Amino acid sequence: MKTIICKEIIPVTKEPIKDGFILIDDKGKIKKIGSGKNIPKEAEIIDASNLIAFPGIIDSHCHATVFEEGIGMGLQDGNESTDPITPHIRTLDAINPADKGLRRAVSGGITTIAVAPGSGNVVGGQITTIKAAGTIVEDIIIQENSGMKCAFGENPKRLYGSRNVMPLTRMGSLGLFRQLMVETKNYMTKQEEYQSKLKQYKEDLKEYNEKKKDDKNKDLKKPVEPTKPDKNIKYEAMIPVFEKKIPLRAHAHQANDIVSAVRLAKEFDVNIIIDHCSEGHLILDFLVKNKIPAVVGPTLSYKSKIETRKKTWKTLGIMHKAGMLVALTSDHPVTHCQYQFIYGILAHREGLSRQGTFEILTINGAKILGLEDRIGSLEEGKDADILLLSGDPLDARTKVEKVFIDGKLVFDIEDGEELF
Repeated sequence: MKTIICKEIIPVTKEPIKDGFILIDDKGKIKKIGSGKNIPKEAEIIDASNLIAFPGIIDSHCHATVFEEGIGMGLQDGNESTDPITPHIRTLDAINPADKGLRRAVSGGITTIAVAPGSGNVVGGQITTIKAAGTIVEDIIIQENSGMKCAFGENPKRLYGSRNVMPLTRMGSLGLFRQLMVETKNYMTKQEEYQSKLKQYKEDLKEYNEKKKDDKNKDLKKPVEPTKPDKNIKYEAMIPVFEKKIPLRAHAHQANDIVSAVRLAKEFDVNIIIDHCSEGHLILDFLVKNKIPAVVGPTLSYKSKIETRKKTWKTLGIMHKAGMLVALTSDHPVTHCQYQFIYGILAHREGLSRQGTFEILTINGAKILGLEDRIGSLEEGKDADILLLSGDPLDARTKVEKVFIDGKLVFDIEDGEELF
């Protein structure tokens, strides 16, 4: 066991604790949080009495490890730009933990990232959630499949329209998406029918064997086993969406595209989270009414296209105040993930409350990923993903001094590693 002694602990979900300690067990879980000096004598002491403890940041929409640094766009693995419908592909198969971008994430206090495919395809593939330090992908995965990436608006129609293939328009994108959804439902129906026939076949076979044993009647006809349908991995990949085990993670900036994404989700009764949501503040009542979560950003990047011309740092505060579940994304490498605290500070400056800023960096991302029982705050029983900060989290001068993931020290500014 080890104990971190801190000047202050900011759990996020509870009141701050002055002169506190965090006890970490040998499995990398937080065993106890308290104040005073009631620390087990056998615990290793980490003296951070001049530092502030804060939960590890969660970037619930990120491209680090698939859009890698220093290799050039031609070798990037983020977009499978050969087919607009690719639900069967996984970022899991492309993640490179050696990407310098992942190290940048850690240096800025990010301990968990949801690695998403890019937005070139109408349906882009499966998102994988990982802890932000390690060398073997399987060792750092915490969700093999945390959502199905899809994209509305400019990106797919620009990419494929330039080749004069569908989708050339927003109509084309939604048409292709609906076709996939209908085909998946038909596929699921056939699978269900097969299982029903298989169950009946087994019952009939049992009855046949019993009659054959007792009755030597040679006219008995043996039941015919039903033919198993061929497996289609595109449709198989979409089944968890229909079963509501994972949500659609919809890239949508512009208000009409956000509405279209929600329309499609309601049409097929599936869950959806809006990523980017740049004009979400313009349709706030609609999003609140439909209880749509959002992951907002990257707001620091310049307004490179029509869809982003109305983005503003005020969006996060407006949504949070209205009661929406909203988190912050860097969209790394669009903006650098190691500056998440700075992005939070900018949102705070433009109206987001202090508590709200803490939440969009941590617990809200955990809730969006369905991991709030494990990460996103400093609480007993949760993973010991802990940041030690030199000062107030909302002071731009504050530095991330040390980072612990699952109780292990994975970054120490005293090592002199230059990442900024």
